[in-house]
Amino acid sequence: MDALVSRRRLPRKRMIGENAEGSPPGRRSNPNLLPCLPFFSLSVQSMASPRFYCPEADFVVGRKTVLPEEARHHAGRVLRMRAGDIARLFDGRGNECSGPIFFEGPEAWVDVEEVSQPEVESPAQITLVQALVSPEKMDWIVEKAVETGVSRIVVVPALRSMTRLSGERLQKRLAHFKSVVISACAQSGRTRVPEVAFMPFEEALELSADARILLAPAARAAAALSGARSFLLAVGPEGGFDATEIEAARKAGWQCALLGPRVLRTETAGIVAAAVINAVAGDYRFS
Repeated sequence: MDALVSRRRLPRKRMIGENAEGSPPGRRSNPNLLPCLPFFSLSVQSMASPRFYCPEADFVVGRKTVLPEEARHHAGRVLRMRAGDIARLFDGRGNECSGPIFFEGPEAWVDVEEVSQPEVESPAQITLVQALVSPEKMDWIVEKAVETGVSRIVVVPALRSMTRLSGERLQKRLAHFKSVVISACAQSGRTRVPEVAFMPFEEALELSADARILLAPAARAAAALSGARSFLLAVGPEGGFDATEIEAARKAGWQCALLGPRVLRTETAGIVAAAVINAVAGDYRFS
């Protein structure tokens, strides 16, 4: 009938990696056609060598270094490394080694083939004084501070902090922060593990550095960085530091400064400030 439209089947588009007969990549007839491989099929050898933290190790070429239990579990159970895969170890004190990893029973070790002291730390000594914020934001701040090159993280309670920590809960959170620091060091290639501490805000104001800067959205002046090699950066919680805290910092000799024309969130302010300091100190390479 004229009212009916003929349903003509259109040719199907060939999928990437599919052969002319429509067979999946594993059954291709054209030997010159490469299949699409899933990214998770890549072997450990094709990626950068994994790094593991061995705080009590003494790296000596020709000897074996036994991995701590957590590192052994991560290498064998999580990364599925095989005997002979290359691993890198760092002691958190500036030393790193590499060599093949081996497993036997509950033990894993690396036969040390090379020991080095990579120059990966920032020439600027930066301490981030971070006011307590929500757990998710704190984890992000700690991780990115390590990646940026911060050498010490001091967590302080502020008047506007919504999170309060004390006693056993505080100790658990500090232990968690330290595990975040170690993971970030392993990922970013750092060889020294930044310290994580907790203290009252008033005590943090007594810490010393060449430049002590409290970031305040209402401030007018820019941070003075010239000539300084050590820095203290204080970042408030959501809503910033209270007026009484800002005044206490001023009386203690801190600069109350603004980074730029835009207001940054608590989780980005300290990271941006640390990046600016590293750029001024020559840590970042650009032209």
